[in-house]
Amino acid sequence: MKFAKVFQQVLNEDHVPEEWIERAIQYKKLKKRINKVVEELASIGVDQSNVQMSYEFAVEDGQVRPKLKMVITPLLKELIVSKLEGDERYMYEVEKLQVDGSDNESVYTAVNPFDDEKAYYAITISLVEDTKFFQILYEEIEGLREFKEAEEKEITDKVEDIASNVATVTVPNMKKNDLYVWREIFQKYIEAEIFFSTIERNAGRIDINVSKERFFKFMNLINTSGILAKFKRSSSILAFDEFKKVNFEMLKFSNYENFNNLAVRKILKKFDKQTQLVAKEKFPLVINQRDETLLNLSVAKDVCFIISNKLLTIIPQIDDYLCPICCSIAFKPIRLECGHLFCIRCLVKLRRAHEDKCPLCRTECLLSLTVDHLDSAQMNYMKMYFPKEVREKEAADDRERVREQYGDQKCVVM
Repeated sequence: MKFAKVFQQVLNEDHVPEEWIERAIQYKKLKKRINKVVEELASIGVDQSNVQMSYEFAVEDGQVRPKLKMVITPLLKELIVSKLEGDERYMYEVEKLQVDGSDNESVYTAVNPFDDEKAYYAITISLVEDTKFFQILYEEIEGLREFKEAEEKEITDKVEDIASNVATVTVPNMKKNDLYVWREIFQKYIEAEIFFSTIERNAGRIDINVSKERFFKFMNLINTSGILAKFKRSSSILAFDEFKKVNFEMLKFSNYENFNNLAVRKILKKFDKQTQLVAKEKFPLVINQRDETLLNLSVAKDVCFIISNKLLTIIPQIDDYLCPICCSIAFKPIRLECGHLFCIRCLVKLRRAHEDKCPLCRTECLLSLTVDHLDSAQMNYMKMYFPKEVREKEAADDRERVREQYGDQKCVVM
């Protein structure tokens, strides 16, 4: 199926809002305008098969100004100029290029091997139809940028509302809180890597189809695991529903972005194929003066950053508070002079073995440890946000101390 039909089919799906359709790249209309550019080139006597052409683009006050530059023979120059003269629509400049047999002769001979004369001309023309074509495309891209910013703000506001609600229901000292439930949900969400991968070999943005698959897999895991039934607060259920909607909205808009990006690339490729020009390479450079990419309207990328920094960080994850030695929570944390942090139990064992080097960076600092190295603030934070893990850690340390003191002998009461 041709891209124009596929693109239109995507836009006509039920879940695509009417406003999105109106803002989309008008691919069919742009295709028709390419034909007018081809006709214009032919009307002024340009034969793309035997003329080397280059494009120059500029954007001034929101107006795209493409200029076509050609190196031509005197005969062709006379033909083209005769057709341009008297037509007030066209602006052009002609520059005589004299080849003296030294610096530029090989260049011009390569450009026009069919001409034995030693005089060539560079003619720069501001065409009419290609200006209309690129102006329309430029305005549509700019419109999509503005639309993306508005959509991103709307989604970001929703994320901030969710973050506020989650913060309310996960206050550690509150009698009925959903701290552990949300931590489990967020941990699964992070592991799902729906929109971006953190694995080095696959780092970066995820293909939209893969994102869809991962999102529905995440939702299926949530629904089948019974996690939502653990919520103690009704407002948590409402917050999760909003969280689900935000992710679905990101998927929809990412798909919309993907097809608009594809539409721009394909229409430029079609323009080059039919006109023999180089707009596909040159036009994006003009857009890049304003933005890093032609049409990389990644709402997913920007909103994921907001989710990571304003929502997921509300619930600290246990992985960020593990002792590197025993891989359990680093309760009663000792911060070494080098800055690394370990649980006190593991450092006591190292001290007994007369080890003086940090297990991570090998800085000699263990034998000089004092009670002042206990990170009290971190310890209180762990007790507040990881009460279960702290109790388990203390119990495990107690059992280990008993084994060290009495061995594995069992007490037998007669």
